[in-house]
Amino acid sequence: MRATDAAKLARILGLLGSDQPGERAAAAEAAHRMVSRLGLRWEDILAPPPKPARLPPSPSPSPSHDALDAAQSRLRQSMRENADLRRRINQLQRRIEVLHQQMPPPAPEED
Repeated sequence: MRATDAAKLARILGLLGSDQPGERAAAAEAAHRMVSRLGLRWEDILAPPPKPARLPPSPSPSPSHDALDAAQSRLRQSMRENADLRRRINQLQRRIEVLHQQMPPPAPEED
């Protein structure tokens, strides 16, 4: 239950102490409607909160799911960039080979 819902329910339940029978009945009905609207039962509201399960301490903190997703995304991006750079290098090497084939042989040097 959200804190705002709990505060509203507390205000409604405070009216159960009214000296007016109609006001008490209206407060009880309003509280019941609110609990039902929230999809809860009175047992859910009145039971003490469950104690958190104690997990053994982990040897090292695990990264959050968001951080792991971000790292994987960055890795995929880097791999794409590397593949693009490899293609560009291959294109440039082919162009250099074509230029070398088109160049006339060097003139012999005269002494």
